[in-house]
Amino acid sequence: MSFPPPSPPPQPPASAPGPGQPWGPQWNPAGQPVQPTLNGFAVTALVTSLVCLAPLGLIFGIVALVQISRKGQRGKGLAIAGISVSGAVLLLAALVAGTADFKVWTLPGRDSSGEVTRSGWTTILSLRTGDCFNPGTEIERDKSTLNDASVELVPCDTSHRGEAYASFTLSGQRDFPGTDTIAAIAMPRCAKLFLEYSLDPVAHGPLQTYYYYPAERSWAAGNRTVRCWVAPKGDAELDTTVKRDASDLDSGQLAFLSAVKPLNAAGVLRPAEGPRQDLAGAKAWAGQMAEAQAETIRLLKDADLPGAQRPAGQLVAELEAGLPFWRQATKASDADTFLGHLRSVNEHNGDTYVRRIRELLDLPLPSAQPTQARHDGAAPASTAQTSTAPAPV
Repeated sequence: MSFPPPSPPPQPPASAPGPGQPWGPQWNPAGQPVQPTLNGFAVTALVTSLVCLAPLGLIFGIVALVQISRKGQRGKGLAIAGISVSGAVLLLAALVAGTADFKVWTLPGRDSSGEVTRSGWTTILSLRTGDCFNPGTEIERDKSTLNDASVELVPCDTSHRGEAYASFTLSGQRDFPGTDTIAAIAMPRCAKLFLEYSLDPVAHGPLQTYYYYPAERSWAAGNRTVRCWVAPKGDAELDTTVKRDASDLDSGQLAFLSAVKPLNAAGVLRPAEGPRQDLAGAKAWAGQMAEAQAETIRLLKDADLPGAQRPAGQLVAELEAGLPFWRQATKASDADTFLGHLRSVNEHNGDTYVRRIRELLDLPLPSAQPTQARHDGAAPASTAQTSTAPAPV
């Protein structure tokens, strides 16, 4: 006979947990580990490096690494990233600074008439006729592009390299015509416009005319303006405006400069290539010079030049003696024959009499008397030397 095992002793009923206590068995929690704090300098280092404050980012990153290693804080990766970005920015800035030309961009000041009274930087597109300036890049005769489209405007009574004297709009073509077509229009037109701007082009010595023309991208944006400007040859500078009109001259000075203007106007149209490269072009130019010299002779004979009549007559005689050689040059069969005729012209250029007339009429005597742009040796001394060089904008 078997007996069931005895019942276990009764258990007291489970009591509900006290207010705010969870149901079920309770344990006393073990101590929880404290998470390291994030270093503030590490965050700041990365942020400042990303907003182009590289020097501060580098400093904050170094400070953060020191504090992190000493205090066991978090943020080492952020600090290293901030240092890396800052270092890269500073290295790039150092490389750029070695090659770039930084300018303090201050705007020029003008008076109520538009004349520049305070030096300042602006763009080529802002040049006005009569502005004196220093190009933002070195002037190079054969350079086809500009490294810098900025110019420093200065008052014309301070030292400067160039002066803007005219501008005109290219019309009649919708699509970009190409640099050769633009040059064929701009070169002779800028040369002629200079003789309208300055009635005495030889007063400042040999000058070089230049022009800024619209490049293809600028043309597509609607720019059609050619800007003509002039500068002394070589490294010389100007300290006054080259502009001279009738209001600056007395009657005798105006009469003489008006008489030699035809010769100046033809002289600046000399072809870019010499007779060995383009004999036909050189011969055509010789024909223009013959006509211009004949007109100058006629005007000199009629000019009233007080106190300078005698040297004026002597100049006329020299120019008359040289005129046949211009005409012979138009019929030259080869370049050597052409140049021979031009050397004969040069023997009758009248340089001595021109200087004497200028002295008697109180006209400036340039330190280096300019000669007309030459083909290996011909030059009536009364003409201006103003060849033209282009630069796109």
